[in-house]
Amino acid sequence: MTPPSKENRLPTQPLAARMQALLPVVQGLAEMFGPDCEVVLHDVGRLPHSIVAIENGAVTGRTVGDVPTDRMLRSLRNPGETSDVRVYVSSHDGKVLKSLAVTLRDEDGEPFGLLGLNFDISEIVQAQHALANVTALGRRDGAATPETGEIFAADIREVVAGMIAAIFAEMAKTPAAMSREEKMEVVKRLEERGAFLVKRSAEQVAEALDLSRYTIFSYLKEIRHGDAAGGRPLPAPKRSAHAAGAGRRSTGGKK
Repeated sequence: MTPPSKENRLPTQPLAARMQALLPVVQGLAEMFGPDCEVVLHDVGRLPHSIVAIENGAVTGRTVGDVPTDRMLRSLRNPGETSDVRVYVSSHDGKVLKSLAVTLRDEDGEPFGLLGLNFDISEIVQAQHALANVTALGRRDGAATPETGEIFAADIREVVAGMIAAIFAEMAKTPAAMSREEKMEVVKRLEERGAFLVKRSAEQVAEALDLSRYTIFSYLKEIRHGDAAGGRPLPAPKRSAHAAGAGRRSTGGKK
């Protein structure tokens, strides 16, 4: 499938007043912390092309109209498992990033946006290592804390593909060697991480697992009703207007 052109990713509707009011905040934070700090504003209602404002986008290579990360999708899918203010260390393209993600909620408590900062601290980390080596009195044992990978991409298919690849690695199996139950487990993990919040992700998952889209929807129905082996009921996700109706299309092809 050919990804949409950059022009098709750009916002076509004016920003809501609450998002418009945050644009000076995005600009101000970027001015405060300088070019190594990316500041990004996501509009949840525009998924998957949720980025409506970004400063210093060279840190992750993203621009307005690009898509959320896998971590953002997972936090939206499982709001009770994460706090609204999250600080963590991740990595991207060889860079070490100290990241801040703030979930923005409306008066009813529903998330409508996300404000994120990704500070490239690679040079600071290198300097810390150099100082530690110089000031150490003897041999220093113990490994550094590994950074958690996060998928930054301009195309939502790249984000979903990264999520699928990560689960395949966790399970240490290829789709060809998986049983029905193991393929359902892949779908369950993707559902828990928010992969199905975005349009046409079921088609991509079906292709990766060598299944029909109908089978993916059947698995999702079974998982959400708690009928999967060892599973627990999962609430159906709230989809954006762009993703609504994607699950009602007819299917064909592989079983």
